[in-house]
Amino acid sequence: MTLVTIAPIVRAISVSMTSAEGVALLTSPEAPSVTMLAVSGMWAFSLLLGRVRGPALRSPFVTHALASSDVPRATSFRGPLLGSGTMVVALTTAVGVLIGASLVSTGHSTPSDAGLFVLASTCVGVISSIAWLAGQAMPRAAALISPVVFALGAVTSTVPEMQPFTPWGWVGLAYPVAAATGTLAPILAVTATAAAAAPALMSRLSITLLAAQAARWAAATSYATGMELAAAATVYQAAPKVGRHLRAVRPALPSPVVFLLRDAVGAARTPVRLAAAALALAAAAALFTLSLVPEWPDWALGAVAGVILFAGLGPFTDGIRHAASVASDLPLYGISDARLLTYHTLFPVFATIATLVVTTAACALLIGHAIPAILGSLALGILAVIARIGNALKGPLPPALLSPIPTPMGDLGAAARLTWAMDGVLLTALAGASAALVLQSPVLLLAVGIALTSLTIRRWRHRA
Repeated sequence: MTLVTIAPIVRAISVSMTSAEGVALLTSPEAPSVTMLAVSGMWAFSLLLGRVRGPALRSPFVTHALASSDVPRATSFRGPLLGSGTMVVALTTAVGVLIGASLVSTGHSTPSDAGLFVLASTCVGVISSIAWLAGQAMPRAAALISPVVFALGAVTSTVPEMQPFTPWGWVGLAYPVAAATGTLAPILAVTATAAAAAPALMSRLSITLLAAQAARWAAATSYATGMELAAAATVYQAAPKVGRHLRAVRPALPSPVVFLLRDAVGAARTPVRLAAAALALAAAAALFTLSLVPEWPDWALGAVAGVILFAGLGPFTDGIRHAASVASDLPLYGISDARLLTYHTLFPVFATIATLVVTTAACALLIGHAIPAILGSLALGILAVIARIGNALKGPLPPALLSPIPTPMGDLGAAARLTWAMDGVLLTALAGASAALVLQSPVLLLAVGIALTSLTIRRWRHRA
């Protein structure tokens, strides 16, 4: 991305953060606690990310050549580590600059306090990069440490007495509107210690792990280049290992129950993936409920809830993808294609409705708006399932999109291909924003629902 394309995005974010709603969020009493939770979540996510795709990674051939040589890992893989770490540090620093500049421009902070927070944000980026490397070097330990880090962050954000004794607590105390800002010394010490541990972590990288990660990343990027994002995500899908002794198909039961039980048992064979999906659905429901609170940015939270909901439905819709893949072939089970797709839709629909209703009702008891939140989340959940069906029926990239689209602003062919590849995410985000605004105008949600349903029906009729 060039500076010409980045500048409008930065300007839009700056305007939103200096608006009345943005300033109210940044200056709320909960802002330091949310910052601590976000920092701990970022470090926990970095540990898990390193297990599947670490920062010290090259192409498969170069990885094999360097990893099997006598050159130390700290030398041969230093370049990719520095490049990946620089991007992470730049991202966290940019977030700190935007928050600090917004608070300074509105008179809620001094430039010195904002500068200290920017420095703390840079330290967060450095530690995140080392945590990413630690996840790559010690995948088993990272799987155990990651939930502990996030759990401690959640506890620290609710127990103020723990803030002076945790790294994420030091970042929260450095928030520009916080009372204490003398916590940079310990966070700087942790940052220096983490950076000094990088060579030792790189020496633990085995050739087997590096080769496996390089091969999977090369395959994923190859699929992504061809706009096959679902296939790219499948490369990192965990293989089922748990519950393989459980009987998934019971022909004696009625057909809808047979397929419902089959999809449920199949999803349970990857319990971590299923648990992450359930948490994503719950998080989407909580965000959507918050979008109905007048003090929060309604449409933005609704759009984010839609995106998270679409992503979380992945493990629940494996049956839908299977039905879509065989829909154009001879019937496998002696039933029609439409009935096969309908039966495989039962499990994601029931799981989505149950998770959204329970989570939305629990959140609505705290902040109100129970009936609109439940109805809106149900509508969003159904539209997300429809988007998943349409995404499964999409098929390969149409050749017509490979031709250039010349305009006075340049070639929009790449934008058209990206829009086609991410249409499910974009439409679900639009559905989430529309559902959050349903109290003001239900017409927009109805229009999005009609457009999404029509697109899915058209793809079903024109399936290859």
